[in-house]
Amino acid sequence: MLRRLLIFTLFLALAVTPALAQDDGIRIDFPPPVYDVAGTFTVFGTVNPPSGLNSYFFEMGSYPEASIWTPVSLPSRTPVTGGALATINTSIVADGIYSLRLRVLLTNGESRSLVVAPLRVANTLNRLDGSAPPLVVAPQVTEPQVPPTPEPPRIVPRPNVVSELPVPVGGQMDTFDENAATLMRQAGMTWMKWQIPFVVGDRSLIDVARDRINWSHEQGFFAFLSIKGLKDELAAGGLEYVDQYAAFVGELAALQPDAIQVWNEMNLDREWPQGQIDPRAYVELLRAAYEAIKAVDPAVKVVTGAPSPTGAEGAFGLDRVWNDDRYYLGMANAGAAQYSDCIGIHYNEGIISPRLQGGDPRGEYPTYYFPLMLQRAAFPFRSSNPPLCFSEMGYLSPDGYGQLPDGFAWGANTSVAEQAEWLRDAIEIAATTANVDLIIVFNVNFTRFVDGDPQGGYAIIRPDGSCPACDSIAQLRSAG
Repeated sequence: MLRRLLIFTLFLALAVTPALAQDDGIRIDFPPPVYDVAGTFTVFGTVNPPSGLNSYFFEMGSYPEASIWTPVSLPSRTPVTGGALATINTSIVADGIYSLRLRVLLTNGESRSLVVAPLRVANTLNRLDGSAPPLVVAPQVTEPQVPPTPEPPRIVPRPNVVSELPVPVGGQMDTFDENAATLMRQAGMTWMKWQIPFVVGDRSLIDVARDRINWSHEQGFFAFLSIKGLKDELAAGGLEYVDQYAAFVGELAALQPDAIQVWNEMNLDREWPQGQIDPRAYVELLRAAYEAIKAVDPAVKVVTGAPSPTGAEGAFGLDRVWNDDRYYLGMANAGAAQYSDCIGIHYNEGIISPRLQGGDPRGEYPTYYFPLMLQRAAFPFRSSNPPLCFSEMGYLSPDGYGQLPDGFAWGANTSVAEQAEWLRDAIEIAATTANVDLIIVFNVNFTRFVDGDPQGGYAIIRPDGSCPACDSIAQLRSAG
């Protein structure tokens, strides 16, 4: 026991002394190097640089050399002196040998880093004495076996592509489809959107996102990820869930996507827990996600979730739905513009030309009309005038499919030719009348048209393989 204590004292001194020697208000006191960690553990130390703190967070990478660092804590902006810096959940990485890195961003734009290594994550591995608490590993007793460093996951760099359209345009993809990519390029599109779910504990979704980012970049497109979690997990998880979601999108940011959208249609109980719909709660999630993403890669565009265009709150009650104009106002008042680069917007129920502001046979509700929908989203943010990003803009046509489900019968008379013309006109209107930064067409290559889900009817690639909208949108290329 005396020998173990002597070894512990020696290694603790080796762990702490270098940090103290470099002390510029940044120090890790615990854990020391050559240490077992498991479950959740707390890092103690000091982050209080005299030059001013912007934020700090922790990452883990392979030992002895890490080419990829995975964020394992949310960014913090609060200085700490001799206290708890972060609580880290080791279950988000596999058991093995790691380096723990503290990244500190200063107010002058500079950064500092401090590494503690090696640390052994041992959630399923036996402890040295078979007990639960982590122990200092004495190399004289047992030398840590460092596994071969695996090849880091491939990351395809962002493409160097310039939009020739009057506003950048992309399309939402269902599957990898090189023919669709060719037609999109011919139309002048430069973005691909993918929807990626967030499921607590499902690490495979990181690979799903990476594959779609890489494929988009290989095809010469920017990658737009829309990340929505499960409403039941959100309802049950509370603030812990917010941290988990933020950590997930922070990991995605390291894969070099070009934009990440935080949630989707959060004004409906279909997407957000019933009885908990509240733009203030959403902005808290947005804030945590924004800070996590920007701490990893400030170049990633953060887009707010887009409320569903609706006027149904009077029929169903605020427990189940908020009208989008009410929800946008709540987002603006809660500070959504401070935690985003673009305000998300949807428009997908038009049945007349986007140039019209009246005459819809269904009535005069503003969400039916493209110009009024633009105004509806922009007005609550008029004091700061942030950009708008259409994460879904589309026109439904049954051509080539057959009869629409009853809930979508309003689109029965829209032809594919009108779909093509109206998409082109909407892009032109958005570019010339509003502060629109990006338009994602919903959608490119979906084919589902069953069980009340006619998403294939929105697709610009029709059942016969043609893409009239691609030809129509290409007419705007000279205006880019």
